[in-house]
Amino acid sequence: MLDFNLTSNELYSTAFRELGIHTFSDACTFIHQLPYGRNANRFDFLLVLSEGKGTCSSKHALLASLALENGIEHLELIVGIFLMSPETNPSLEGFFSDKSYKTIPEAHCYLNYKGERLDFTALDFDMEKIAPKIVREQRIDPNQVSDWKIMIHKHYLQGWLNRNPVIQMSLDEIWKDREEAIGLLSQ
Repeated sequence: MLDFNLTSNELYSTAFRELGIHTFSDACTFIHQLPYGRNANRFDFLLVLSEGKGTCSSKHALLASLALENGIEHLELIVGIFLMSPETNPSLEGFFSDKSYKTIPEAHCYLNYKGERLDFTALDFDMEKIAPKIVREQRIDPNQVSDWKIMIHKHYLQGWLNRNPVIQMSLDEIWKDREEAIGLLSQ
């Protein structure tokens, strides 16, 4: 596991040190223990600390930014598209029961260090379950989690709909279903 001291005097390093967190591994442990939940502003990663929650995007963008502040450039922020299903997320069994599809492409952010996927989304999130279902991965910058990640996701979803004409839904309709599924996972 990558570890280094938080020596930068920039925003994120200072915020972690104010919480008594002085190493990257301790920052990862702290973030991992925070509950899953959307923040009031997708562009302000410090809200993960002040609101005490975050999504895969906000948590990993914060950690990637922390690494960059401290001169660590070989840690990558990744957006991966995986085929979400009851197999990857058992709590969605009921959600999929009446759908014309049994999987739905979902975007997930995580870190990559020397080819190893590192996920600090939540203690109950199991990267091992989704890893075999990943169909696309792309490195992004932390500031791209709010807009670029969504664009990548919607582009993939549209292609998926085009390849599966039996699913008679528009992009907006499938996005609405996907939001419902994410809402169920947040409970």
